[in-house]
Amino acid sequence: MKAAVHFKGLNFLALIFLVIFPGINIAQILPPDTLFTKTYGGSGIDLGTCLRQTNDGGYVITGYTRSYGTAAGRNILLIKTDPVGNPEWIKGFGGSGDDEGNCVRQTPDGGFVIAGYTKSYGSGGTDVFLMKTDSLGNELWNKPFGGAQDDEGYGLVITADGGFLIAGATSSSGAGSRDVFLVRTDPNGNLLWTKTHGGMSSDGARSIEPTSDGGYIISGWSMSYGGVLGNAWLVKTDSAGNMSWHKNFGGSDADRGMHAIQTSDGGCAFTGYTASSGAGLDDMYLVRTDGSGNELWVKTFGGTGRDYGNSIQQTADGGFLILGYTLSFGAGSEDFFLVKTDAAGNQLRYKTYGGSASDVGNSVGITADGSFLLLGYTLSYGAGVHDVWFIKLGTVIPVELTSFIAFEEGSDVIVKWTTASETNNRGFEIERSRKNMVENKSAGWKTVGFTEGIGTYAGETEYGFRDKNLLPGKYIYRLRQIDYNGEIAYSEEVEVEISQAGKLALYQNYPNPFNPVTMISFSVPVKTLVTLSVYDLLGKEIAVLLTEVKEPGEYDVQFNAEKLAAGVYYYTLISGDERLTQKLILLK
Repeated sequence: MKAAVHFKGLNFLALIFLVIFPGINIAQILPPDTLFTKTYGGSGIDLGTCLRQTNDGGYVITGYTRSYGTAAGRNILLIKTDPVGNPEWIKGFGGSGDDEGNCVRQTPDGGFVIAGYTKSYGSGGTDVFLMKTDSLGNELWNKPFGGAQDDEGYGLVITADGGFLIAGATSSSGAGSRDVFLVRTDPNGNLLWTKTHGGMSSDGARSIEPTSDGGYIISGWSMSYGGVLGNAWLVKTDSAGNMSWHKNFGGSDADRGMHAIQTSDGGCAFTGYTASSGAGLDDMYLVRTDGSGNELWVKTFGGTGRDYGNSIQQTADGGFLILGYTLSFGAGSEDFFLVKTDAAGNQLRYKTYGGSASDVGNSVGITADGSFLLLGYTLSYGAGVHDVWFIKLGTVIPVELTSFIAFEEGSDVIVKWTTASETNNRGFEIERSRKNMVENKSAGWKTVGFTEGIGTYAGETEYGFRDKNLLPGKYIYRLRQIDYNGEIAYSEEVEVEISQAGKLALYQNYPNPFNPVTMISFSVPVKTLVTLSVYDLLGKEIAVLLTEVKEPGEYDVQFNAEKLAAGVYYYTLISGDERLTQKLILLK
């Protein structure tokens, strides 16, 4: 198929389409990747913590509810849906205290088993709680486990003999103030044994998953073996719950492991959050280890706020899918935060879901056909204060990038890339970083341009961009692809070296048009006095943004036009006898 050539920011075929159908927005005719989104709940608070696909192609969800069950406190929530998310039944379980479900599994008889904690039954403040139902959600039995202090269950697996193993935390037994708590039962919930793991301080488990050798991998936290504020903790046990090894991860601040899995090569990966590294207060944490728990690599994701990972799955391509929530991105106070990485942990895509209020993702799954399942709770949508929120995503590939290159041309860099197909593609931001030669890594990313995408097109499309007047040095480029629905994907990085000295340069402001803030960039090849000013169409000086001596380098100046009327303005850079001018457009 002949390639479509992209020019002046818009593909020629897209231009023809818009001329023939001027009232059509390309984004409106595109198939979304969301297969369905559902909320469940009543007038009270209803939260979803764990989701599984069932044998009939439907789904089962647990969490807690104040809308169903007894009138007092929180009740364990159990929801069964059909394959398209319509509820078949919703049940609440519990007594006069607070009771919560944290993990659910379908049992071989078609029923369900839930692990969590209870304040209604047992001997302590909170006890580990295990409950079994039939396929219609009718309770068959429940069992509390624990002592005089607080004990909770967070993770649950079905053992080879049809019994159950719960992982959580205990203050009633063990060596320290809190210990990892393992509770093993037979298929009827009768206790077979308990185990604790930990030191003299606070330690606990947030998840447990089976491993190929018949043992288990546990993630959680440790203040006994990590920093004062606690490190993420990975524990490997045999089938009897005996510790095979343990490793802590993190730094001097608070770090937590929320969910660990065994990887396809026999190693481990876990997600959680870290305050010891990353860009913000807390960052989503991804750690990859070998089969003995030795660290292979660590990645963090997030912005300047707080960002958390709660659940992880490995994808068919060897990469990882992580769900949590973010206060750095999105529309509201907290939004679902979904991150897709490659096998080396490099971020390929991320997406936020949510409205103006609090929306938190707790559990992620992958179906046999490759669809993604997201579960949590929402305050932005639904009927009650908080509602359970379930989203199923299809496997749309927005952009299939087949080539991406960059090369030197004098003091410019030419960036070229080709797509084999595009779905719902709004366009590409071109990002550049100056390579730090001392540490041999990127020194921070800067957007230097934007090229519009074609929307949806099944053929090949070629794109190009020229980055002008760069100073000598090594540069790294990448593409930030943006869908019409806001989803983001990053390309691989390419490196290019500029050997020829550049000239005085004034770059196009970004974004442009803008409202009310934009960034103006310029570069100077030698030490010089520069003045940067803004003028209206009549040549009247509106603002002087900068007047000072600059060393050779590239500089960014923010321009806030909040007090100006909408329209066309010009900005001018003066250095000696040289005078460079660019146009900017203010929209209001």
